[in-house]
Amino acid sequence: MMRTRTKLPAVLLLLSLAFPVGLVALGAEGTDSQKLSLAEAQEYAVKHSTSTQNARLDVSAAKKKIWETTASGLPQVNAKISYMNNLKIPTTLIPAEFLDPNAEPGSFIGVKFGTQHNATLELTVDQLIFNGSYIVGLQASRIYLQLSREQLTKSEIDVKETVTNTYYLILLAEDNRETLETNLENIRKTLYETKELHRAGFSEDTDVDQLQLAVTDLENAVNSIKRQIEISYNLLKFQLGFDLQKEIRLSQSLEDILTDINGQELLTTEFKLFNHIDYRMMDTREKSFKLLLKKEKADYLPTISTFFSHSRMAMRDSFNFFSKREWYPSSAIGLNINIPIFGSGMQRARVAQAQMELQKAGNLKKQAADGLQLELLQSRSAFADALEKKQGSKQNVDLAKKIYDKTLVKYANGTTSSLELTQVHNQYLTAESNYTRAVVELLTAKTRLDKALNRL
Repeated sequence: MMRTRTKLPAVLLLLSLAFPVGLVALGAEGTDSQKLSLAEAQEYAVKHSTSTQNARLDVSAAKKKIWETTASGLPQVNAKISYMNNLKIPTTLIPAEFLDPNAEPGSFIGVKFGTQHNATLELTVDQLIFNGSYIVGLQASRIYLQLSREQLTKSEIDVKETVTNTYYLILLAEDNRETLETNLENIRKTLYETKELHRAGFSEDTDVDQLQLAVTDLENAVNSIKRQIEISYNLLKFQLGFDLQKEIRLSQSLEDILTDINGQELLTTEFKLFNHIDYRMMDTREKSFKLLLKKEKADYLPTISTFFSHSRMAMRDSFNFFSKREWYPSSAIGLNINIPIFGSGMQRARVAQAQMELQKAGNLKKQAADGLQLELLQSRSAFADALEKKQGSKQNVDLAKKIYDKTLVKYANGTTSSLELTQVHNQYLTAESNYTRAVVELLTAKTRLDKALNRL
């Protein structure tokens, strides 16, 4: 007798709720097919998923931000060309005696100064010598780069977790489909034999009807799980950044995954808080607030800069600046020192606010450390419970299978009724359903524990 594992239709709902399955547009599969192990699927998703690609762009942008901040303190060279056409040269009044000693005292004469066409070529060089905020800004830009890199790592971990859950979902669904189809084949065989016995007058109508109901339920379950598998595969392709028109298959089986689970290692692995990405991000965040406080204090310091400018000016009565007539040069060099003296307490208030934000960041960092420790304890407890439940459920499945096989033999020999066979069959289905639920809980708990241990 073949081993006949099956699942109730309720198990299909369990599978659909065990992991987050979104609604993804289904595309027609092409002829190209690629097989992926769980590790390969995770690696592919890290390289091609939208979230990790955007996180890598953020890292590149942070590198550019460092150069932007650095360049603001380097020499700034600017050139300026200006031209002015005095359509009406302004008239200035001067005392008439300036031009005519015999002029009446108190009288004025209008005089026009300047030329109609004026042009200026100017080159300026500015160099920052000292600015406290600039120095802190350089440090802050590097912290920003570090935070971007950590966010990339966090995105990679989240993507791996999502892909792992979907990978497990597909394996569970495919394993469920195989057992459903095997059980359906056996039930159909039993139904055929019962129909033949009924024609010969050795069984009742209810025996045939009972088995026909079981066959119909299993046929519906098989069709439903096939649709579930198709949706799950498209979800996985979406998460991987894989072409929806191409076919993808999993190279690992559910048995491979369950065999690879090392419960003792997961329950005894040393937890290193400072290596956990969530703690590192909180630590980096605290450093950024330290720099913010440093920046606000640096605003009390003076800013020193120097400059050099050189210009040449031409004044013409006609537009002939390209002639060889003279351009008049002018040059200057100087030093600027900006010293903050009194700001009505505004800067002091900013420093106080920065100190409070730093204190809040420290509190959140401590809370994150405690939360990670608590999450580890809860994850290990949930994993240990799931491991025990899975082992117990597997024993129950084997026992229910043994009872069902014996009852099936009795039914074939005519020593038991179809009602008793159906009851034993439902008992076996319940055991299978509980086992599937236990496997779901175990895989979910393992992923959660892997993440808590920073193993993803």
